[in-house]
Amino acid sequence: MINEDGEDLGSVNIATHYLLTFIILIPGFLLYLNTRRQHNVATPIKWMAGFLLWMTFISFIFSDNLKSAIYPCLTSLLPFAAMCSMYAYTSKYGMHKSIIWAAVLMQLILVIQYFRIYNIANAVGEAHLMTSYYPMFLLPLVLIHPSKAVRYLSILLITFVIFSSIKRGGLVALVIALIVYILSKERIQSKGIKSILYVVLALVTLGGIFMYFTTTEYGGVIERMASIQDDGGSGRTDVWATTWSMIQNTKGLKYLIGHGFSTVLRDSPLFLSAHNDFMEAWYDFGIIGCLLYIFSLLSTARYSLQHLKIKSQTAPCLLMLLSLMLVDSSISIVILYFILTLCCMMIGIFLGLNYYNTTVNINNE
Repeated sequence: MINEDGEDLGSVNIATHYLLTFIILIPGFLLYLNTRRQHNVATPIKWMAGFLLWMTFISFIFSDNLKSAIYPCLTSLLPFAAMCSMYAYTSKYGMHKSIIWAAVLMQLILVIQYFRIYNIANAVGEAHLMTSYYPMFLLPLVLIHPSKAVRYLSILLITFVIFSSIKRGGLVALVIALIVYILSKERIQSKGIKSILYVVLALVTLGGIFMYFTTTEYGGVIERMASIQDDGGSGRTDVWATTWSMIQNTKGLKYLIGHGFSTVLRDSPLFLSAHNDFMEAWYDFGIIGCLLYIFSLLSTARYSLQHLKIKSQTAPCLLMLLSLMLVDSSISIVILYFILTLCCMMIGIFLGLNYYNTTVNINNE
């Protein structure tokens, strides 16, 4: 909408929202700096913070002007603020029940929003809704909830959502993540033969749920899995080959620092993103950005396995989150530009809670 002075009111409103968002970021930076002064920040937080700040820097220097830099910079600054704020809070105060219930409520809202979009998409013949990923990625946090009923209902709900979306990548990620969660959960609560029987029962139940959905109208995702060899993963093999060729043809400084925010989509002759976060990060933010992202995930994996050995209660959820991130980073563009804020928020919560629990145990001893 244009006002009498010729000013685009839509742009003014967007700029206002960006300004308010930036103000919200400030406490996140301050909390992070304060936390670093008080104690050693967990290594995965440092790696992820380095990656996000590198994204911000490259997005800024490749922007045409300050106004055009706002959106790409906030894409990495928001995850940074979410991660640092939650890490600072949970490392000092632990997990308040309001955080868990907020996660449950947020997941329900995202599911409702997904089905609203689903009905519209069905009406116009669209399918394969990426909005199904948002509630799925909240599942690791919801599974911290003390109520078994809440946890089981959440798993069933997300399973239904993924099947209805007909997202093959989402189904693969969910199956792997749930198996990782079940096995790591039993590693912590190991009770001999009972533990083995519980794992078998959980996996059989999970298999039964998936088999049930394959017989319903929402079983189209299984048909799409069967056709993956014929369609090349919805053309992903061609997209990956094209993106890899673009990376190989990059010369000089840009090979190190990249081309800027979301430039695969801009430069690809297929007019598509890389559908692989590692190649996307490499082209957009250079080999430096790609390595920072890889080291962030590897550091989180190492940290998770270490805490699994000492039977940390958050290790299964953190490993589940990591499984979702690794799978979808390999076969889609979901993480880097869409769900990174959710992922970083949960990384901050889980790692901060681990620090808090460790500190409390030491103080009690």
